[in-house]
Amino acid sequence: MIRVALLGNSHIFNWKRAWTSLGKAYPGVEFIFFAAPGAPFAHCEPQGDRLVFTNEDVARWVKRTSGGRREMVVADYDAFCVVGLGCEVRAATSLYSGWRADSHKGEQGRFLLVSDACFLDVVCDRLKASAAMALVGKLRQITDKSIWLAPTPAPAEVVLTLDKPPEDIEMAAQAIDAPALRAAYDEACRRLATGNLILLEQPKATLASPLLSKDKYRHPTWTKPDWIHLNDAYGRIVIREFLSRFQPSLGGQDAGDSSGNFLRLADPILGALRSTFSQLSTRRRSKS
Repeated sequence: MIRVALLGNSHIFNWKRAWTSLGKAYPGVEFIFFAAPGAPFAHCEPQGDRLVFTNEDVARWVKRTSGGRREMVVADYDAFCVVGLGCEVRAATSLYSGWRADSHKGEQGRFLLVSDACFLDVVCDRLKASAAMALVGKLRQITDKSIWLAPTPAPAEVVLTLDKPPEDIEMAAQAIDAPALRAAYDEACRRLATGNLILLEQPKATLASPLLSKDKYRHPTWTKPDWIHLNDAYGRIVIREFLSRFQPSLGGQDAGDSSGNFLRLADPILGALRSTFSQLSTRRRSKS
């Protein structure tokens, strides 16, 4: 049995919901979720061979999501995956309104012109200062096992339809430099991946543009659109990507959860059609 501890904020909940059904296709894998909304891992400390949650509210959330655990014993897991926690593309887009790199072509607004290397260094520094990297540092104090980093996915494209979209996202997403900003962010993320820290990038098929996620992957809500969180369909895609890279032998197992297999097993209409075709084929053979 492969056991993976996943630690994160609200961006991990689409993983957890997706795993409820998808996990049945991976009987040799167990995911344990240590999650709480906000910035929960500011309230945890490495002690000996475990990560202890020092805030009672966070500890209650962790107990609820992890199946009763109030601390994480690292020896119980084969790998760790840190999800969300402020490691996001806005590390680059929020710079754009006031900074431009030499290679940028956009001239809108007032900005400070800096070198490409300087711009990239600042994006790197912002990511290094994220809660995600702080948690990676705490884990590194108590384990040398592989740690995966799954940054927060890009905002959903519906954000541009809001009456007042966040200024940095609106400007950057519509700018001629959007691809360059994405490239700077991707490179900054890759620079974080050293030693046993492995980057799990957002699957490109889920992106609508360099800086925005497709609306079909946003989390559904009954009130105003949630442009920050993605849905279970996204969770299934990213989990499959993670497992296929973590253990290549698992790459084909997602077929058990694929729509084709599901239809073969569960769709009565398709089953009836197949039965009809089979009977027709049998009649033709008997006539011949």
